[in-house]
Amino acid sequence: MDSTQQKINLRIPQQTLKTLSFAEGSEKGITRWLENLPKANIGETARQLYQGLIELNQLEVAPETRLLMLEKIRQEVHYVCNALAKYYLGQSIVLSDKPRKVANLSQALQNHLANGYKVVVAQEKALKSRDYNNLMALALQRSMRGLCGPLLRAYQLYCPVADGVWLELHQLYQLARKRKLHQQKVEDKEAIDGKTMTIEQAYLTALLMGSARPNQMRQSAMARLFSILEDWSRHAQLHPAKDGLGLFIINPDMDCPPRYRSLISEEDLSASLAMDTSVIVDGLKDYMLNGGENRGPLKVPDNLGIELLQHLSQSWGDLAERTFNRVPGRGKLRVCIGMSATHYRISNTSFANFIDADDNEINPFSDAARRQKQEGWSGPNTIDGDQTVDWTPSSSKVEEINYSNSPSGVEAEDDSDYPVHSLPIINHSPGGFCLTWPKDVPKQLQAGELLCIQEDSDNSWSLAVVRWIRQVRGGGTQMGIELVAPHCTPCAVKLLPKSGEPSQYLRGLMLPEVSAIDRPATLITPRLPFQVNSKIMLLSGGRENRAHLVDRVTATGSFSQFEYRLLEDEATKAGAKKEAGTTTSGSGLALVSEDDFDSLWKSL
Repeated sequence: MDSTQQKINLRIPQQTLKTLSFAEGSEKGITRWLENLPKANIGETARQLYQGLIELNQLEVAPETRLLMLEKIRQEVHYVCNALAKYYLGQSIVLSDKPRKVANLSQALQNHLANGYKVVVAQEKALKSRDYNNLMALALQRSMRGLCGPLLRAYQLYCPVADGVWLELHQLYQLARKRKLHQQKVEDKEAIDGKTMTIEQAYLTALLMGSARPNQMRQSAMARLFSILEDWSRHAQLHPAKDGLGLFIINPDMDCPPRYRSLISEEDLSASLAMDTSVIVDGLKDYMLNGGENRGPLKVPDNLGIELLQHLSQSWGDLAERTFNRVPGRGKLRVCIGMSATHYRISNTSFANFIDADDNEINPFSDAARRQKQEGWSGPNTIDGDQTVDWTPSSSKVEEINYSNSPSGVEAEDDSDYPVHSLPIINHSPGGFCLTWPKDVPKQLQAGELLCIQEDSDNSWSLAVVRWIRQVRGGGTQMGIELVAPHCTPCAVKLLPKSGEPSQYLRGLMLPEVSAIDRPATLITPRLPFQVNSKIMLLSGGRENRAHLVDRVTATGSFSQFEYRLLEDEATKAGAKKEAGTTTSGSGLALVSEDDFDSLWKSL
């Protein structure tokens, strides 16, 4: 045991206990203990599992018996960790005390579970020879799967991965490869198909996650991605690094994720592996080109979203070199977070004032809006067609309510709703900034979030997007932002469906054309409900214009950016070509399509 442990540097506890304090030290004893756990009380169940795993890992017991006991406990740890996730995911990036402790508890549970399987790996010489391959493959695969949980959670919380996790993953795989067990199928009810998963699949799942630039993703996107990586790992390949294949290099003696081959120089690669992701990247590109249809061997679920697929194809594809060099920065940058805050700061007014909304538009559940809907059924202010109600404020039957003070009203927007954060600049380039949060991080801060920024020497607001987030040991939270445009025009936009009523106005931002780089004018909208080929109404400068969203330039979890064309411009161009041959009716009116009447209906 000692030679194996020293050889692959496993961190495991010493086995010094003869008995367990909470159960009989056998498979039946653990089964009875698990049956009596208070499953309805997640906190108490987590506490007992935590303390039980610590003791079990110190118990002197045959490795075969240890595996049987750990297999019983594993499914309960999985259940508890899933139940605890709601306490720390979807919260502020810098967790408060309770969510932080819950996250640490989840990390500890899975680490202790992995430690139990690593004890079996370290005791491989004590395994029965007739069952050696099956038992050793099981222990190796479960050890690696146990380490993947803390790995994913660290990424989801934008924290550094714990020291030693990557090194142990590398060395566990190297041991499996040396024992020729890396391709052996291992039964695993937690696998995506609920059947089997090889050690190499478990390893590739971690490698793919670590090389996907997770600090540029949202928490929810990471969870969706990790669940499908088990299947996609079948399409990634590991080769000796010296063969020259593969974009990523894995050095088994380094405690780090895969690195881009192009960034490595003067390093001995004789013992390293290379990961080839070309099949996955080609599959993702084909999926996007085919309009979201699965035609190749790579199965892409519908819930990943086009922005995540684009990010993955770039991360696992050729490395894009940085356009500008970073320069150490001084001073601070003023930052507002989100579409609502950005629109408010750039327009310098509330959205209600911007669209000149009345109470019906702002609050569709108000009495005025309800009465307006009833007018189609009966006369004004009538009930059942004959009873009339006096709706005037002087009526003794009705209490007047002042909706202008409603906390949910749009009119209530002011500076306090959209705080400005003054953040120190770590470094900057013409393309963006690296900033640090000296205090608590707002809950809405996520990768892909829209920002408006203002430098101390400038009175105007610029548009930016959060590209990555990380928590630095002893250095707080840092984020990288990319400049989108030096200025933009606030607008309002609503969807014009083919049938039914138009949607309500939502906030939007119009970016001007940049002819020098052949970039057309674009429109930034909320993530939903706008799609390519949608017809929309644009309100800007007090004027309404119909427009067509022709192409999506980019998309994140918060917003979409579209190229667009004003339909009036298209109609003018078409009319100029057909002016000479326009067909007219007997009254001299031009015959036009029904769509041209859309702006007329409300005025009749």
